[in-house]
Amino acid sequence: MIKKKILIVLITAVIMTSSLTACQKIGDETDYDTKQAEETMEEITDEKEASGTEQETIQQETGDLLEFLTDSPEYQACAEWWEFDNGYDTDFAILEQVGNEPVDPEYEYEAYCCYSPEMEEKIDEICEKYSLSKLSGFQIADDYSELCSKAGIGDFCERASENVKQSVLSSYLYDGAFLMEGNATLAGSSIYEVSYQFARVVKGYFTSAYLDFGDLAECNVRAYTTKKGNNVFLANIINEEWGSKTYIIADREKSFIVINVLGDMTDITDVNDERLELLADAFDFAVIP
Repeated sequence: MIKKKILIVLITAVIMTSSLTACQKIGDETDYDTKQAEETMEEITDEKEASGTEQETIQQETGDLLEFLTDSPEYQACAEWWEFDNGYDTDFAILEQVGNEPVDPEYEYEAYCCYSPEMEEKIDEICEKYSLSKLSGFQIADDYSELCSKAGIGDFCERASENVKQSVLSSYLYDGAFLMEGNATLAGSSIYEVSYQFARVVKGYFTSAYLDFGDLAECNVRAYTTKKGNNVFLANIINEEWGSKTYIIADREKSFIVINVLGDMTDITDVNDERLELLADAFDFAVIP
């Protein structure tokens, strides 16, 4: 902050002889202060420019942290599908003609909520373009143990310990890809209640859900290593339609893991939030290939 110097000169008739000298000094000091002000303003401008550049660099770096995901065919296929879907049958006229007839479990496009030949053609086009297989084999898991067995994964959910208690509400699968919904009580500096959606996206398959993050241009991302030694990313993403959403994302050899944070943690905008770390610590991502 620049403090302006205010100089008050009192000139009386008694000090006529020193008035010229005083005025000269005032002029010199004013010139000096002006130069100082100009230099300070230049420094502030430089700092602002540097700060802006630094902020852009930080945003770029955080965006780069998710390149493993955004560069993947699974993510790009999902983005292309939703771009198509958002502009298709916007007045629901086609859907109204189809009605609400139950879908055959053996229907080839059952996993994608298709109801027209155009949608089927788009899915085939996307799968061919990105060399992905369509999901099939819908199953409901009656409990957590059955989910792990059917998905071919290890015990990844810490359900009861000193710092966390979890309950699985529901889950379903397609070809090893699954969505599990659950609740957790987390003990940190305070006690937190959280609900979440835990999704596994199997690489090599076209999954139209779970990877639909919208525009990732405005996102805040931080790499984090859990207490079990798993590397994950804590992300807060601004979506025009949904608002601010928070995720925990992990890159595995054969899959992407996406945890959509719900419940009383929807106020999170800072990826350094303790609650995110506690929730990430409640899972063992290493047992999911």
